[in-house]
Amino acid sequence: MWTSKRFSYTSLDEAYQLIRRAVDNIKPEAEEIPIFQAYSRVLAEDIISEINIPPADISHFDGYAIKSEDTAHINKAPLTLKVIGRSFLDSEYRGEIHSGEAVYVSTGCALPKGADAVIPIESVLEKGDIIEIRRRVGKYENVTPMGSDFKKGEVVLKRGQILRAQDIKLLADMKRWHVKVFRKPKVAILSIGNELTNKIEETDIKKFNSHGLTLSILVEEAGGTPLDMGVFPDDKLSILNALKKGLERADIIATVGGASVGYKDLTWETVKEFGSEVVLRGIKVQPGRVTSMALANHRPIVILPGHIQSMLVGFYFVLLPIINHMRGLPFSYASITLRAIVSQDIPVREFKSFKRVRFVKLVERDEERVVEPLLGDSSLLSIVTKADGFIIVEEGKEMVKNGEVVNVYLVKGLSRLFAPEPGI
Repeated sequence: MWTSKRFSYTSLDEAYQLIRRAVDNIKPEAEEIPIFQAYSRVLAEDIISEINIPPADISHFDGYAIKSEDTAHINKAPLTLKVIGRSFLDSEYRGEIHSGEAVYVSTGCALPKGADAVIPIESVLEKGDIIEIRRRVGKYENVTPMGSDFKKGEVVLKRGQILRAQDIKLLADMKRWHVKVFRKPKVAILSIGNELTNKIEETDIKKFNSHGLTLSILVEEAGGTPLDMGVFPDDKLSILNALKKGLERADIIATVGGASVGYKDLTWETVKEFGSEVVLRGIKVQPGRVTSMALANHRPIVILPGHIQSMLVGFYFVLLPIINHMRGLPFSYASITLRAIVSQDIPVREFKSFKRVRFVKLVERDEERVVEPLLGDSSLLSIVTKADGFIIVEEGKEMVKNGEVVNVYLVKGLSRLFAPEPGI
């Protein structure tokens, strides 16, 4: 029925709460994996150091380990010390230092027993197995104390944080070879449309499914695992079978295309007939207003529009926070935000009761960060390929004025600011 296709546009704030409540009972699942696969994953446990790091007092420089008290009375005449051994990272000196003695140590070597300071090699005069020191050396000078980096029993990484490269190094230094992380949610991507194909050899007569490819990349960047379920024609039975297969394999279903109310827009009708619980049918954001959501078998189904800008906006406001929640992060579509100055008036008179998204380019001008608007129809790919991010115009506003300071939202996978400029 036509009436069942119509939209009941939900404000963005209300939609945020509806989506959050819908997925609140879907708890992220933990799994244990090798640290070699753990980069960018979300920790499912606190990591407590079982050792002191460093495990002993270590040398901060290449130099000589000494007793600092030997240098206490240096005046005009240099102090001479006998070098009784050498210590390297792969063959450390195991003996003890007494007054009048020194041991050569490489950077990072544990101090020999009895030593409490290191004098850098460039600060001494070497004469065979004798060194001369011409200045006083303080206790623990050039020494990194045991446990000064991390202490045994200290929480060094917290549950819920994303593991970075330096965190993986810490785990390796602690000999923590496996770690519990939250499982990456699997997102089944269903591309709807008679005109689409995933086969390169068919692109002379059909349109390649580049939207599905784009969405797969964004899901991967967001921390999910995309499952390209393929292209499905505009008929209910095909869409219904695709939904069933998606629910068997994935944690989240994302459909692209057929989201509106045209004659062949059958995605929403099929989702409803599938027995799904409606969460929202349309959001008050333009472009992207036909983005919708339902639940089936306790799994989210996100219905995304077919126009590229609309799909990207729907991904950001609906699909992204669901992925975040299911990978163990707070439910949020938060992104990196920069403040910038608008370079020209941006008229936004249409859809006045909606929030409006405008894609923008960022440039540096006279040592200021400036926003250049990229205006045009929501189907234009050129706008998003030139864009660094987007701004959000509040309801009721008809003009973003030249010189106004705005927030620019950057999304990984969309913004060029996450990669160097050509030639750099």
